[in-house]
Parts: sequence; C-alpha cells; structure tokens
Amino acid sequence: MKWAKSCMLILLIPFLLSGCWDKIELNDIGIITGIAVEKGEKHKYKYTVSSVNASELSKTTAMGNTSNITFSLEGNSISELARKMNVAMSRRLIYSHTRVLIIDKELAEEGIVGFLDFLERSGEFRNDFNILIAEGAKASDVLRMTYPIHRDPSLKLHSQLDALLEDWGGDPNVRLTDFIIAITSKGINPVCAVVTIKGDPKKGKTVENNKSNQLDAILVINGLAIFKLDKLIGTLPIEDTRNYLWTQDLKRTNITVECGEDENNKKLYNDIQIVSSASNLSSSFHKGKADLKVQITGEAKLLGTQCQEPLKDLKTYKKYESDMNELIVESVTNMIKTVQEEYKTDVFGFGEYLNRKQHKAFEKIADDWEEYFTNASVKVESNLFIRRTGVRNNSFITEIEEIKKKEREKE
Repeated sequence: MKWAKSCMLILLIPFLLSGCWDKIELNDIGIITGIAVEKGEKHKYKYTVSSVNASELSKTTAMGNTSNITFSLEGNSISELARKMNVAMSRRLIYSHTRVLIIDKELAEEGIVGFLDFLERSGEFRNDFNILIAEGAKASDVLRMTYPIHRDPSLKLHSQLDALLEDWGGDPNVRLTDFIIAITSKGINPVCAVVTIKGDPKKGKTVENNKSNQLDAILVINGLAIFKLDKLIGTLPIEDTRNYLWTQDLKRTNITVECGEDENNKKLYNDIQIVSSASNLSSSFHKGKADLKVQITGEAKLLGTQCQEPLKDLKTYKKYESDMNELIVESVTNMIKTVQEEYKTDVFGFGEYLNRKQHKAFEKIADDWEEYFTNASVKVESNLFIRRTGVRNNSFITEIEEIKKKEREKE
C-alpha cells in the first residue's frame, strides 16, 4: 500500500512542476526604469517611458552606445498609453522595475490624481519608486540625461536620492502609497522632491556627455514640492527640504554652525555631523487655537572647527551645543512659518496628530484645519548633544595661532 502511494506521488510530481504556460523569454521583454508624464500638445497627457539597454550596463558587453531608449506618446489615458508603446518599441514592456516617476510641474499644478489611480490600481508597479517634480526642465528630458557612472538616468536618480537622504537629508523619500495616503488623510498633504537639469539638456542627451570630466548637463535635486491634495502649489529650496525632514525623523546630516569671528571680523564655523536624531511632532487645540510643537533629540560629533576655544573645556562643548541647537530651532521654525504664510497647507501632519489625540475637537474643525494651521503658534525644541570630537581634542589651529601671536609680539 505504501509502495502504491509512493508511485502515485511520483507520477503527480511532473504535473505539479509543469508550469510555464505564461512564460516570457528575457529577450522578449523591455524593462522600464523611468516614466515621465507631461501635458500633451494635442491630448491630455504626454507619456514617456525609458527602457534600459541591458547590454550597455554590462562590463563585458558594453560598446559605448546609449544605455536607455525613450519613447513618447500622447493620449487621454495613461493606462492605454502604457499598452500602446509597442507602436514603436519592439519588446513587451515590464513596469515592475520602475525606479522614478517624473511629473511635469505644469501638469502637477493642474492635478495628478487622474493617473496616480492607474499606477496604484494596476498591480504592475511596485511601491519602491521615487516621485519627483520636474522644474525648469521637461520631465521627458530628465529621462534622457546621460551619466558615466550610472548609465541609465532613472537608476542614477534613484541611487542619487537614496544617497542624499542617507548622508544629508535632501529627499523626503516619498513613495506612491505615501503620496496617496497623504492625499486621502485628514490633517496632512503630500510632498515630494524636485529635480532639474543643470546645463544644456540637448548636450546631456548625447553619449558624448559621458566622455567629459565636466558634464555638459547633469540632474540635480533642487528642493521640495508642496501639494494641496493632488495639486502642486509651490516649492521650497533644497535647504528647507532638510528643515522639513527635521520634523519627520531625520536620521543623519551635516551642518555648519557659526562659532565666532577672527581678528578681521570674518566669520568662523564649526563642522558638525548629526550622528543620530529623532523627531517628535505634536499639536493641541485649546480655546479655539492650535499649538504646534516639534521636539528634536539626538547626538552629534565635531568634525572640524575654525575656532580656537579649548575642546578640553566643558564650557566649549556647552557653547557649541547651544549654537548648534539655536541654529536648528531657527531654521526649522522659519521653514514652518514659511509654509504657514505662503502655502497655508499642513504638509507636516500636525492635523493628523491632532485627529488621533483630540479626535472630537478635530472633527469640529477638520474642514477648516488649513486656516487653523495657518494661524497656529509654533514651538521648536532641539536637544542635540556633541558627544565626540573626532580623533583629537584641541585643534592644531590653536597651536598655529599661538605661534603667530608670538611672532607678532617679537615684531
């Protein structure tokens, strides 16, 4: 009996393993790494895709040709355009490896919910691609800028944003789901990064751009896009992107803090690395007014100093910490007030927090929250501590200054 069951199991195994009814050969697919959406000239949308030329990404097969192929079509539906690209492209397009979605600024100002619904609903797109607004450049041109290290522009942008967030904090790290949740949630509106082209876009499209040690055109992250629901209402500079991230749990960054002046009244600075930090955002509603609060905590280390104060002295640490925290408080407070005064929209999540903590009170003012947010008081607290000073205490600058002082005395 056991032998008969074993034979039946062996006979069933081939049927369980014989799949491949929907197989697609690798030679028959084109991997899409980037998408650009703009306003069309004759139709609602202009849809551009960037398909990677895999042979040019390999060290063994690269011949110095283009690393990606782009093609554009116009239509009134992104879904239809995504299926229609084979009027010119030879392979079946696969969208699961998309790394960036570039949206033209002009289109974003009119509203983008129309095609975001397709991206979320289709199931062909993963939730790991970056959303960016193209400012001062065409969204389709962004997908065509060559770069010698990451040969594919979309892969270059994706890695660039990850590195910028990890090292300095210039990318809000927004994904499709984050964006849609911010649109549909009460008390918060979406943001995303801004990209532009520095240089000549025409020259940046050519392979020759990769053969110069000073590129004719390069993609640059240029700031933070502010939305109200699904419409772009303005942008902030790149410095304020980091200030925004201070309210959203910025992990690491480097800051330059003024520490004094030299004998010629020129400003001197400390170079400080934020090793780890955490942010606690809260809000409250009392007597018809909202109060907003941001608390920042963490540790830092001194990477360099132009000042001469002795680092063995505790007072020096306290002064440098105070200067650092004052700068952070001022920068973050000014950024929040700029958003309040110029854009009058809550992109931080203060309203979302209030909805969780004081739900009944928030429900009464939910429809008018933007007005309450605009008139709310803002308090930012920063408690960062300098724990280390690198591989030495006092700077050699102090020794040099002492030698200079002695020489002046001799004169």
